[in-house]
Amino acid sequence: MKAKLIAVILIILLAVAGCSSSGEKSTSSDSGKLSTINTLMSKGYEMSENQRQTINQLVAEAKELENQGKKAEADKLLDQAIELLEVIAETDRFNKSE
Repeated sequence: MKAKLIAVILIILLAVAGCSSSGEKSTSSDSGKLSTINTLMSKGYEMSENQRQTINQLVAEAKELENQGKKAEADKLLDQAIELLEVIAETDRFNKSE
């Protein structure tokens, strides 16, 4: 049941993140977002290998886009990675509270 709940939450998160088309610029820099991602990853939250690969892929693609000068697209991918990590963190806290 927990696995299904986690899967549903992740699907919803990815759907919302993919559908959101905010044109607003983020006030934090990419390096600040990478720092946030690294901090969240180092906290040891319970996540599947698929989730870990997805986050790593988002970060790698963001770095590629940044190198190509596509900062807005890179920023969106880093935001998606952070949102996914926040859901993973919340799910981990929920599972540990039971």
